[in-house]
Amino acid sequence: MVRRNLVRALVLLGVCSAPIVYWAVAQEAKPKPLGGDLVPVRHVEDPYPVFNGIAVDPDNNLVAMTDVNRKTLLVYDRNAAATNPADLTLPLRHMIGPETNLGFVAGVALDPDRREILAVNNDIEDTMVAMPYTGDGNQVPSRLLAVPHQAWGVALGRSTNEMCLTVEDKNAVVFYPRDANGVPRPKRTINGPDTELADPHGIYWDERHNEITVANHGNFKGMFKDVGSGCMPTGTADPESGEFKAPSINIYPGDAQGNRKPMRKIQGDRSQLDFPMGLTVDEAHDEIFVANNGTSSVLVFKRTATGDVAPIRVIAGARTGLNHPMGIALDTKNDEIWVSNFGDHTAVAFARTASGNAAPKRVIRTAPAGTPSAGFGNPQTAAYDSKREEILVPN
Repeated sequence: MVRRNLVRALVLLGVCSAPIVYWAVAQEAKPKPLGGDLVPVRHVEDPYPVFNGIAVDPDNNLVAMTDVNRKTLLVYDRNAAATNPADLTLPLRHMIGPETNLGFVAGVALDPDRREILAVNNDIEDTMVAMPYTGDGNQVPSRLLAVPHQAWGVALGRSTNEMCLTVEDKNAVVFYPRDANGVPRPKRTINGPDTELADPHGIYWDERHNEITVANHGNFKGMFKDVGSGCMPTGTADPESGEFKAPSINIYPGDAQGNRKPMRKIQGDRSQLDFPMGLTVDEAHDEIFVANNGTSSVLVFKRTATGDVAPIRVIAGARTGLNHPMGIALDTKNDEIWVSNFGDHTAVAFARTASGNAAPKRVIRTAPAGTPSAGFGNPQTAAYDSKREEILVPN
């Protein structure tokens, strides 16, 4: 009744026609829809960069690190370290923003000849970005290369003008021209059951000895399926099959391709390998350095070692500052090794010959001392455990 009288009054006053006013009043009477730009009740995030891959260019005094947490790329002066070890270390340059094409970013390499930083997006983006040394802020890549899904590590072959990347999902190493751009086919691949690649991550191209060294997580990809009598493996020819393999360090000839067996392989309990991530090779001193994520350590092997051998040195302990290391890089000019940590917000530099519970020479820090990382890598979904009142987030 009130609405009818209101409409009649508006029509008599000549304001508008009854049907239009009726429509407007009816719209106002409807309940407002839910949703929109809502503010979350709580926000769980790590506000600080968390380092993944690391690379060093001693001639230009640069250290570059990928940040898997904030999806960024940071470049530091090689001598960078806060005066007070608890203070934050300011980068020279910080590439961040949608134009960078940086996402779930993993391995990184520095190309001093081309003055480029090569950073591999491991998942979702499936690309490798090439950034200029001088890049900063919301930097547009100078090149953008499409790479296979779950590429992780990258290494340069400067003498052959090539680069190679590890591919977790395909248990492969793929090779491209050094200046590759767009969506080219790989020049060659190392792939197949005889290669014994199993979830490869770190990679190094040893040009002095013409060898390619690869760190494998193990846990060969695949699934088990129910064939009527419980879950049973279905054989390696079946795409749903799988098996557990121990972590390893595999060494191949520099010109290897196809289903090539490794020349040498370090694998076994004595090796102490546990989720080996990045690795590097000291070509002059014949040593392999491995960032051993599972035990928060750096393992050092003889370059020519093979089989179930123990490392010749181990860097581990509370004084080292190692906390689930991801990347490792060798600075031959200054006789140092650099290690990036995923467990906190630091990277640490050691003398090349460091061993045991050695303190680092320098620390680069992106968060207050003692701040743990949230551990977010590539969260895809979430669940709530009402019994324990916990949120479960797989990465």
